[in-house]
Amino acid sequence: MRLAQFISMAGHCSRRQASRLIDDNLVVVNNQPAGHLTFVSSSDEIVVEGKRLTTSTNFEYYIYHKPVGIDCNLQADDPHSLIHVLNKLSPERLFPVGRLDKDSCGLLLLTNDGALTHQLLSPEFKQSKCYKVTVTPSFYNVQQGNGTLTDAFITKMNEPITIKGKQTQSCEISLINDLSFEISLTQGLNRQIRRMCANQGFTVTHLKRMSFAGVLLGDLEERESRALVGDEVGNLIITKDL
Repeated sequence: MRLAQFISMAGHCSRRQASRLIDDNLVVVNNQPAGHLTFVSSSDEIVVEGKRLTTSTNFEYYIYHKPVGIDCNLQADDPHSLIHVLNKLSPERLFPVGRLDKDSCGLLLLTNDGALTHQLLSPEFKQSKCYKVTVTPSFYNVQQGNGTLTDAFITKMNEPITIKGKQTQSCEISLINDLSFEISLTQGLNRQIRRMCANQGFTVTHLKRMSFAGVLLGDLEERESRALVGDEVGNLIITKDL
């Protein structure tokens, strides 16, 4: 993975701070000056500010039911930051696998396993994420008699749109009722589902992640967390070894 990301996941500092250290020539990889395009793994010798970087081998895996209002940034000075949840959960430096918007809720996978995180987020492995979504129609949609979800909505949601230079890919959608649906996708573009819905004249009013990479939220209450057990961990490790 990219060097700044690895330094951040190892718990030395934030990714932004790691980028500054690289700019200041304070990072060395395998006795060679490192740059932003340097890719590293746990087998590389990484020295940051004169100290060898070490990573935990005691890997931990949790899920957390994130409520609306918690921000997935890891800024200690932000009272709404996820970092305050992580600090209470484990002495290991955990981090979220991917993000959920501050105004979204549901399953967050938490770990200190950087290699697994990298693979779960890599487009190559196409890990499925499932969400339940509730929307409200725009005034224009209502005026045009298009105020509820129909099979046409499913078809149009699978038409690609461009988000920050990348096109959305096809996804699986099933209607729950006139204004709610379930969607499974493998991409994780910025506010992707909200943008796809807006493109069809609907505003998302509630978005909840129900599963990620085969791990289910189940009946876990908001703000509660639990360690992954048994096959849940085993299936993730299999993914890691691919």
